[in-house]
Amino acid sequence: MPSLPPLRPIALIAPRMDAAPASRAVQTCAERLAPAGYYLAAGPWQDVQMLPQLAALRPAAALVIGPLDDPALRAALAALEIPVVETWSASNRPLDSAVVIDNEEAGRAAARHLAEKRHALVACISTDNPWERARRVGFVSSASALGLEQVADIVQPEAQNMNDGRMAFLRLLATNTIFDAVFCTSDLLAAAAVSEAHNRDLHVPQDLAVLGFTDDGSAAQWAQGLTTLGADAAELGRRAAQLLLDRLQGELGAGQRQTLEVAFEARLST
Repeated sequence: MPSLPPLRPIALIAPRMDAAPASRAVQTCAERLAPAGYYLAAGPWQDVQMLPQLAALRPAAALVIGPLDDPALRAALAALEIPVVETWSASNRPLDSAVVIDNEEAGRAAARHLAEKRHALVACISTDNPWERARRVGFVSSASALGLEQVADIVQPEAQNMNDGRMAFLRLLATNTIFDAVFCTSDLLAAAAVSEAHNRDLHVPQDLAVLGFTDDGSAAQWAQGLTTLGADAAELGRRAAQLLLDRLQGELGAGQRQTLEVAFEARLST
């Protein structure tokens, strides 16, 4: 029986693979690539000291989680002359192609929703990563244009669990500002805000409206009744895999950009 040809590597460049939605997208992508003869090779490729090893890997392509902004990494990938797909959020000028969520539009939609609900004093809680920064930017700019007063803007260095989210909400409370609504750029942050609000006898949404963003449909596991904007992480992974295959097979050229629509789920928290 003839042996199967070895799988070829596709470099997985993912500085923050601890994020569950990104992990789900990567898993879905890997499942779609395997039957075509490819596997995702994870490593600290974004580390400048690892760039020679990245070249030695001789990847067929690269999948990037987040924007490809690092000049050294960008130059190293360009020198390899391989297809590169950026995901979730892309650099201003993607090296090759991208499958992204319109994160700034998600933030703008959040501001519009709170304005429609006649909230006037709003706050934002976000985590310091590229896609949440974009949601924050969209929210802040749109809130100002809509005449909402943004009384606080909390950026948490990281939010890996509910305790991190609670710390972010406590930082918001420590500003001693009055607010009637908060946009949280992830479900985890939003669920933590709801939990801490309840601990302080604040009723949601009567005293405080809370709006979140879900990447993987997990809003219900964090807080029942949480109003969210959202995108499908698994669908992003499927699209990224197909785009990689199309680029590898020569069916599409560089310069492709696909944008996932953001859906709105109005529930009880606003």
